[in-house]
Amino acid sequence: ERRAPRLAASKQRADSDLAPPRRRAMVAAERPAGLRRPLRLAASLAVAGVVLVLRTGVNAFASPASAPSRRDAALSLGMLSVVGLPAQQALAGDRDRDSMILGVRRKKMPFILSTYKQLKAAGQITDDFLELDFKKFVSSLTQYGSINRMDEAPDKYSKKLMKEADKVKELAKARDYAGVMDMLETFRTDIPIGAGVFTWDSKLPSDLGE
Repeated sequence: ERRAPRLAASKQRADSDLAPPRRRAMVAAERPAGLRRPLRLAASLAVAGVVLVLRTGVNAFASPASAPSRRDAALSLGMLSVVGLPAQQALAGDRDRDSMILGVRRKKMPFILSTYKQLKAAGQITDDFLELDFKKFVSSLTQYGSINRMDEAPDKYSKKLMKEADKVKELAKARDYAGVMDMLETFRTDIPIGAGVFTWDSKLPSDLGE
């Protein structure tokens, strides 16, 4: 009977000495599972919403009228901070994609441009072109079209460009010079906005193989 008051007092002191972080952990552990699941779902939906906003923002640059304002971009980055994702991580995918495009561009663009200039100077589909440069030219167009996409996997942009490269192949075999030149211009203008955009008279040292 004498020990009962002492035990009660000791328990009271131990409860008061619990650190705030541990208390919060105990409260979270005691929270019903049915309440924890909606919270996790809400967090997941928030992250998904941010990703959708960023993807829409990237594609919006395809037309000046729909380009997002600086305020919208800042708001998107602010949302990332709210859900705990660093802005640098969100933009890493764009940097990686540009690096891959530039890598293929350095390898393929010099030959694409030089062959185009030769075709334009000749004014026709020559035997020399079909025998010497044709296969490599079409292959270069196909590879350059394949890498110019907005997503990691082939998308509507890259698929369309690869189909246009196949069309160039068909037209060249038929010796349709005008058709080939028109399709090459279509190929160029269909490159999505970004690191892959080029002009036939590009003076960039990397485009000229320098």
